[in-house]
Amino acid sequence: MTNIEEQQEAYFVEIPMSLYFKTDEPVAIKDVAKSLLAIETIAKRFPGVITDLTGIDIDHYEISVSKIESGSLIEALGIMVFLSTPEQRQALFDFLETSPMGKPIKYSLMGLLALLLVSESYQLLTQFTKSDAPTIQGNHNTLIQITAEQIGTTPDEVRLALNNATQSKRKELVKAGLEVAAPIENHEDASLHAGESATSVSIPAAAIQEVPFDVDFGTYEHSISYIETLLQIRVLDRDSVDAGWKGMLPNVLGETRLKIYFDTDVDMQLVTTQPEVTVDATVTYRNDINRGTLVPKHITVTRIYQPQR
Repeated sequence: MTNIEEQQEAYFVEIPMSLYFKTDEPVAIKDVAKSLLAIETIAKRFPGVITDLTGIDIDHYEISVSKIESGSLIEALGIMVFLSTPEQRQALFDFLETSPMGKPIKYSLMGLLALLLVSESYQLLTQFTKSDAPTIQGNHNTLIQITAEQIGTTPDEVRLALNNATQSKRKELVKAGLEVAAPIENHEDASLHAGESATSVSIPAAAIQEVPFDVDFGTYEHSISYIETLLQIRVLDRDSVDAGWKGMLPNVLGETRLKIYFDTDVDMQLVTTQPEVTVDATVTYRNDINRGTLVPKHITVTRIYQPQR
């Protein structure tokens, strides 16, 4: 215990965290700095994950660097977790000391959580880019299994804790996950491990090679075509096929109103006289990584059907 500025007793547990970057090549200082700042961003998710996995409420935390070693890079940090009552502090202390893996969990828990969150960010990224990443997927499942075994819970509980921790600001998490690995980006056969040595608790070289480090978050769109669906015209411009048109596809997008564009060979006469028409249309979606969903951008009409009499 110690006294804080408000003269109240603060209850805390200090937990070490180490990440080991296995590489045969020198690591740039700027990449080490980028990695450490990214770890600080990822650490914001630690309290929620710990609470979900242990049932212990975390007030706040402080993170500091204890050492950095060159060669195959070691980043060692200390994380001070603050709790509101001595009972909560004792509960966390008991969890760390009496988990199925015994005292070693105290020295690996934060490294495990960091690696899990980095791996989760790669999962989100590959879903966003639609890349095929079987090694990332398989290794992520392995990390979840190892974590569950070490802390005495189930893989489903670990997945739920990760899901809760990644519900908001997913883009921030993915960016941090990429930057944590900055020291080994573009290094051949490099890998990232929880701990101060090369262990099986890792993101291996094969998975690192599947990570799209050069992703451009602004470029990913997807188009889906719909046949013979109802188009409701809400705004029109008889003098233009490229601007001024808005409408809805109620059977596809509900009440979402979007801009409408028309292919050059579409007979526009039908939509200038009818408030509703049946069309073939393509909806262009933007993949929103923060919301984890496709967001419709606009409609392109490729065919307009003659109204049935």
